[in-house]
Amino acid sequence: MASPGRPSRRDFTPRLNPRDATLERFGARRVEHERLISARATVLVAVSGGPDSVALLHWLSDERERAGRPKTLASGHVNHALRGAASDEDAAFVKRMAESLGVPHFEARLPEGALRAVPGEAIAPEAEARRLRYEALRALAARAGADVIAVAHTADDQAETVLFRMARGSGLRGLSGMRARTRVHGIRLIRPLLDVTREQVIDYLARHHVPYREDASNASLRAARNYLRHEVIPRLRERVNSGVRDALLRQSALFREADDYLEGEARRVLPEVLLGVEPGKIVLDASRLNRYPKLLRSYIFRCALHDLDGIFRELSAAHVDVLHSLATQSGGRSADFPMGVHARRERGGIILTSRKREPAGDKADSTKEASQVETSGVPADSRKGSPAE
Repeated sequence: MASPGRPSRRDFTPRLNPRDATLERFGARRVEHERLISARATVLVAVSGGPDSVALLHWLSDERERAGRPKTLASGHVNHALRGAASDEDAAFVKRMAESLGVPHFEARLPEGALRAVPGEAIAPEAEARRLRYEALRALAARAGADVIAVAHTADDQAETVLFRMARGSGLRGLSGMRARTRVHGIRLIRPLLDVTREQVIDYLARHHVPYREDASNASLRAARNYLRHEVIPRLRERVNSGVRDALLRQSALFREADDYLEGEARRVLPEVLLGVEPGKIVLDASRLNRYPKLLRSYIFRCALHDLDGIFRELSAAHVDVLHSLATQSGGRSADFPMGVHARRERGGIILTSRKREPAGDKADSTKEASQVETSGVPADSRKGSPAE
């Protein structure tokens, strides 16, 4: 259900004449429909040097001149220090591009070995790598004074994400894919290019004569996402459905609509099952909860956990099953959940409590990382032109 005063969260799929199906058109429509960028915003663009993020930075720079939004644009690059000289060349390339566009540039370098924490593995687990990357981006956003970080996920990334989560057994929320506006590790993220295909990105760069970097590691099949991109999806396209990307995107839109509806229903029902609310504590009526279908109960639990302290928690199926068991079984049971939440069954109530701590992604979680990530800010000059080679 849409919130009052905001555009519907129902999936937006712009339809254009094929000759007009460009990054500029799809990107602008997504920004306008979702109200992703205001004229007062300061936006940090996460730029790796690859085609997607380079196109995003270049286009947002032009969009700022054309439409007057955002008010301030900055470039942010995280050097993962995984590929030696090639990683440093990526960082230098992004810096030169920012300077040529007249965009302030900020850099972070992860400590050597930070992504090589598991013996026998090339890099740390994906979740840990993602966490470190977003820790670094949060530090850069703070230095830039940015309200939001723009990342360059495309329609192809969305299709791959949905297929990956489907193979892993995700629920409705996971299968709905990435949102154009979200929070990840406490960071406000926007994804203006979710309707833009990889082909349209390359077309944009060619039309504007914008160079970009190629990361050789993207061709490796060791990473699950690369395997899906280079092996699974091409085979599905060849043998099953030539339009598999669009089919996955349509499915994710349906899942997203169902997810939004269930969240809206859970919000409507939540007051009826509340026994008590106070700072850091919510008590739910177990018997009233059990009147609702299990799927809706799952969403009620998610809403209640969010309302404890404003933190959105990614709950696994195992976590949700534990909450269901607290609702259906007698007292005396308890469990701990991510980010300091404790749940226990006491008589007819399920008591959810949150330890006093700052939200995930804020200072409490970043103190340790802040001492490990090297950051630097490089103010760009006022010249604007094509990015340097």
